[in-house]
Amino acid sequence: MKSRLLALCMLFVLLVALVPGAMAQEAVCGNLTGDDCTTLTTAFSNTAASSSGAFTLDSTIDIQSEDPSQAVNLTIKADGKFNGVNTAGIAALTDPSAAIASLTEGLKSFSGELNLTIGLPAEAAAMTGGEPLILNLILIDGVGYIDFSKLPASIAPFLQQLGIPNSWAGLDLIDTLTNAGDMAASSLEESSSGLTGTEDLAKIQALASKHLKYTRSGDTFTGTVDLPGLFSDPEFQALASEGEAATELTAEQTAAIESLKDAKIEVSYTLNGDKIGAITANISVPGSTLAALDAAGEESSTSSAPTAINITLSMNYTGLGEAHAVSAPAGAPVAKFADLMTLVGGMMGGMQ
Repeated sequence: MKSRLLALCMLFVLLVALVPGAMAQEAVCGNLTGDDCTTLTTAFSNTAASSSGAFTLDSTIDIQSEDPSQAVNLTIKADGKFNGVNTAGIAALTDPSAAIASLTEGLKSFSGELNLTIGLPAEAAAMTGGEPLILNLILIDGVGYIDFSKLPASIAPFLQQLGIPNSWAGLDLIDTLTNAGDMAASSLEESSSGLTGTEDLAKIQALASKHLKYTRSGDTFTGTVDLPGLFSDPEFQALASEGEAATELTAEQTAAIESLKDAKIEVSYTLNGDKIGAITANISVPGSTLAALDAAGEESSTSSAPTAINITLSMNYTGLGEAHAVSAPAGAPVAKFADLMTLVGGMMGGMQ
């Protein structure tokens, strides 16, 4: 139950914070009514309908623990631009075969660029020589490119051994998905927990409406999630129990739910005209709440609970609805699915 509970919480936060186009109007509005509800839902709809734009993202993930091996401090900075996004039919994500087919078709008209700078925890930073991990990606005409020269110098000998150039190189994603689509869909279907089924999504949207409360200040709408109310909601408990018969809460579970009053999930949307201009999210869970949740869990663990979790996210949109120039790297080689399989075969052979 614990793993599904965590997955549900993450899906809930993602739906509320980062996927406004996926939310039904009643779920978006929460306690908002009248003009405030109309203003926010119109901005969500216009943002989701924008097939192009640019963005920046700044996020931190700070998990504190008395055990250094369990602590994580990660920073993510990104900027990017995109053209040709098709947000229709998000329900297709619940059907792996349909999702892959839709993705393959969408790649034909999509172009985008993403630049990531990831500040790694101290243990992982050793592989980058203490420097951030840099990923520069371009997707255009169905080909995904990566700048291998920006990857850690420590893996350069491995790339050279595999014949991968220390520069931009691409993979024909349409050819790859066309050849591997059935296999990928089958794998997704086998590993699916049913969490993202249409019925579950509809239930989570309804739960958002019940437990998301907004305040408005000018063009900024700030929403907070009533965590004790959410966790004690019979519908949420039914989802977390994967359809098992509801049971009376134990004293530990009741105490854990009560402790959630000290945790915070806050999401803010700032409008830019009739669209969303910025999204910020703050998640803070103190050690007392984490200890109570750990004590109430049904799964044993040999590791100690974190002493605090703090997550922040800030995303800004610009140029929504405007075209943004994206070009393929000049002279970059492009591999096909068959080349990829040859490469994988070489890697497997080298490991024997």
